[in-house]
Amino acid sequence: MRRVLCSLLFLLAAAVPTVFAEEVDERDSNRYRYSILGDVVDENGQPMPGATVRVLGTTFGAGTDSDGEFVIRLENAKEYTLLVSFIGYESQEVKAVPAVRPPRLHIRLVPSSNQLNDVVVTGSFVAKPLKEVPVLTRVISQKEIQALNPMNVETLLQYELPGLQIGYNSMSQMPEISYQGMDGEYMLFLIDGERVSGEGADHNVDFTRFNVDDIERIEVIKGAQSTIYGSNALGGVINIITKTANRPFSGNLNARYAGSNGQKYTASTGVKKNRLTSYTSLTYRTKDTYEIGDEVGKTTVTEGSDGSSAEKQADAGSTTVYGYNIWDFLQKIGYTCNEKLNADLKGSFYRNKRDKRVGKMYQDIFLDYTLNGKVTYLPGEKQQLVIGYIYDNYQKNQDYFLSGKKTTDYCNIKQTPRIDYTGTFGKHTVSVGFEGDFEYLKHYMLEDSSHVNNQLYAFYAQEDWDILDELNIVAGVRADYHEKYHWHVTPKVSLLWHFCDHVSFRAGYAQGFRSPSLKELYQAYDMGGMGWFMLYGNPDLKPETSNQVSLSGEFTKGGLNMSVSFAHNRFRNKIAYMSLGDGSSDMQYVNADNAKTTALETILRYRFGFGLILTGSYAYTNDYEEVDGRNTSLVRPHTATFNAMYSHKFGKIGFNCSLNGQWGAKFDTYTRNQNDDGTYAYEITTYDARTMCSLNTGVTLPKGISLNLGIDNLFNYKDKAADSSLQVPQKGISVIGTVNLNIADMFGL
Repeated sequence: MRRVLCSLLFLLAAAVPTVFAEEVDERDSNRYRYSILGDVVDENGQPMPGATVRVLGTTFGAGTDSDGEFVIRLENAKEYTLLVSFIGYESQEVKAVPAVRPPRLHIRLVPSSNQLNDVVVTGSFVAKPLKEVPVLTRVISQKEIQALNPMNVETLLQYELPGLQIGYNSMSQMPEISYQGMDGEYMLFLIDGERVSGEGADHNVDFTRFNVDDIERIEVIKGAQSTIYGSNALGGVINIITKTANRPFSGNLNARYAGSNGQKYTASTGVKKNRLTSYTSLTYRTKDTYEIGDEVGKTTVTEGSDGSSAEKQADAGSTTVYGYNIWDFLQKIGYTCNEKLNADLKGSFYRNKRDKRVGKMYQDIFLDYTLNGKVTYLPGEKQQLVIGYIYDNYQKNQDYFLSGKKTTDYCNIKQTPRIDYTGTFGKHTVSVGFEGDFEYLKHYMLEDSSHVNNQLYAFYAQEDWDILDELNIVAGVRADYHEKYHWHVTPKVSLLWHFCDHVSFRAGYAQGFRSPSLKELYQAYDMGGMGWFMLYGNPDLKPETSNQVSLSGEFTKGGLNMSVSFAHNRFRNKIAYMSLGDGSSDMQYVNADNAKTTALETILRYRFGFGLILTGSYAYTNDYEEVDGRNTSLVRPHTATFNAMYSHKFGKIGFNCSLNGQWGAKFDTYTRNQNDDGTYAYEITTYDARTMCSLNTGVTLPKGISLNLGIDNLFNYKDKAADSSLQVPQKGISVIGTVNLNIADMFGL
């Protein structure tokens, strides 16, 4: 019944905008009498469906249809500048004057030799090419997502970002992230530039709420460099940009099948016609529960305080990775009121019914629904005012299937109003804004499963100054107000120097500020519910602060792009668990010793002229968490990712093949244990090196039919259950088949 209702909802949401677009067309025929029409083709003269044509200085735009054609209706017959763009191609500006019977424009785009012309928005509200952004930004493009064809966003990030680890939390049975020494609480995840609510694993967002089929691209900023998106992102910002309609009509049916390793079925449709834009998506995802069991236990070496050492082998253990059944629904609607004003509305729904955990009398059901409204006004030339509001309600429910009772033991609601202004005046681009963060939290880890509230306010100002043609600087300041900790001001500055035609340097300094979460302040949790020990929050916690310095150099020539970046972070008042010291096993959040991380990353990409792109990246992370002179970090110091992607068109048939890999080095870590006599022993644990690869091949046939065959975990690597805290254990090789039907291309729409 639920599937039928979801299907009917999808059909209704898809049909209404189409009918409304026709009504708008009839109503506007007199007011918007003048038109610009044309077609966009590639270097071979072939039509480019889905190319974007924007009228600069206005809110108007269009997408090309299956023949590469577009029409834009305007009120005035004056000269406009069109910006024509397509992923992987050089953007082009074209002058045009609308008319009642306009001449046809013929626009030819040429392939980009590298990724540096991709437009990004995360560092500021001004869309800028990647090569012109002073804040070091990494982009995972739609083409890279399609080439990898991942089941979930965790897999995507691991294959694309060296130094990123996804572990498995044994308590919540959910994935948790670490990125170059920064745990989940230091990473800020955004969807279309907006914060998300809810917690999956401890201090981590629920990654399963991110539907890969809805992602257009991902932008990643390291450290607290973004003035606009918050100083609490001490480790970085990961901004997930979702898809929107880019053609007069678009429709896709997609099925990804890997048996018990996951199935995914998506239907999406979009309309971009005249002043109306709509995008609708419905996805069903499922994956089976599986168990990883070790044949032998892990061997460790224990060093005594007297210098003695002894080897010990633990009992063989197992880890269960629980499956799920997920429904995702996304609806976007945009309406252009006139040349200066447009409004956007977005709603989403997520329902995750997780497989029943062993020994539990209930089944977990995670829910999330969001509503996001935004109004954009252009008060003058190269000026923009954006007013937005988002409501995000995330819940964890328990379904006691025998009694029929349902309870909600976790609810996190975030309400975020925003006002942002950006204006360009000569060589200066100024951005100022306000952001609120109103949070409600009901948590089973609070005393008596009670609830608490919190209010945060932030004001920011940023200037982007083109000092010289080859020198750009971005300086900003953010003031955060917390009702408990009051005001905290954090400055940030980034510099971009184009040393010559092929070499650029970037440098940045940023202060970060993270106030304790509501859970860290007010938690009172009986671990395991059996009186083993208590986990307490601490209302006297101080905010964490950080100082980050970053340096990078980049070389680009033709299809070659190479970069080396360095980042160093120092933390004060880092929040961690520590024993109460009262003879019990109880623990409490405290401001522990200061900490520091250093990361070095290099990326090499070469685009050959015959359709082959090779990419390799390496990261070194020095995450030194010292206890009595020994490193207790669980971060792999050396990691790498690599990708070989080939695509070519043979007549009307396109062929693509992609080999992706990730590697993590072997390393040792220490754990300190207290003996009965009060002395300490230090247990050394060794984690083996890990290599994962995936291979995907596909063909694109006429009439919008695409077929893909892939092999995940190509060399059948099997993780150990004992290492699950370091990485989500994989059970072995998996064969994947994918079919995609492009309805617009199939029927020539």
